[in-house]
Amino acid sequence: MVKENGNGNGPVVRFNDIEVHSEPSVRLTVPVRPDQEEVLSRMVRTISQTRSRQNRSQRITKATLMRAYIDALSSLAIDLEEIADEATLLDRLLEAMHQRPRAIT
Repeated sequence: MVKENGNGNGPVVRFNDIEVHSEPSVRLTVPVRPDQEEVLSRMVRTISQTRSRQNRSQRITKATLMRAYIDALSSLAIDLEEIADEATLLDRLLEAMHQRPRAIT
């Protein structure tokens, strides 16, 4: 997946490129477990409470975290063959995270 940056000259290379992206976003509803939602909420709260004034130009939300996760995962070389279930997918993702990430294209 190639995602152009705000000026149309290349891939998204920073998280704030998403905010200035000229293409419309796609609304996606993703069911998550209560513990997963709590992790996202805790992360947003921690980020919001621990950053200085100069780092508050962009509001960080659960959606911001999810987009960042997607961009981070897209930089990994993940073996997507023969995935039987979510547990197998999680194992493959964790395995890929221990390898050096490739450039986002």
